[in-house]
Amino acid sequence: MSDAAAGQQVVSKPPSPADGRPRHVIIVGFGLSWVSVVNNVIEQGVSYNVIETNPVTLNRCLPGGLNIIQGDARKPDVLRRAGIERATDVAVTMPNDSIVLEIVQQARLMNPTARIIARCTFVSGGMEAHRRGADETVISEQVVATEFGRAINAALSHT
Repeated sequence: MSDAAAGQQVVSKPPSPADGRPRHVIIVGFGLSWVSVVNNVIEQGVSYNVIETNPVTLNRCLPGGLNIIQGDARKPDVLRRAGIERATDVAVTMPNDSIVLEIVQQARLMNPTARIIARCTFVSGGMEAHRRGADETVISEQVVATEFGRAINAALSHT
C-alpha cells in the first residue's frame, strides 16, 4: 500500500533546475506576499532563507522555526548569508520599487542563473526590473486592473 493510499501526505520535492542543483529559494521582504511564498516553499520541502530588515518581524518569526535572517538584501554580505551562490530562485516581495530594483540588480550580479521574481507597483517598474535581471514580475497595477475588471463584470452580470 502506498503512503498516499494509507492516508499519509506524500511531499515530493519539485524538480531541480536543469543543471541538477537542489533548489534553494531566497525570499526578500515581509508581508502577505512573503507569507504566501514561504508557505509554498515549505509545503514543497525546498531549502529557503528569508531576508527581513525589521527586527520586530524577525523576533516574531524566529520562534516559529522560520529560516529568517536580518539584513538589507541590497548588500552582498546579506545575500551571501542567505545563500545567493546556491540560490535557484529569488523572490523580492517588498512594496518599494526602488529597493526591489536594487536587490534584483545585486542578486543578478551575484547569481547569473537564479530565477528572479520581482514585485513592482507599475508596469514601468516591471520593465526596469526585467532590464536589471528579473525573469518575472508581479505588477500591482496589473493585478488591480484585473480584479476591477472581474468585480465590474460580476456586478454587471447581476443586473
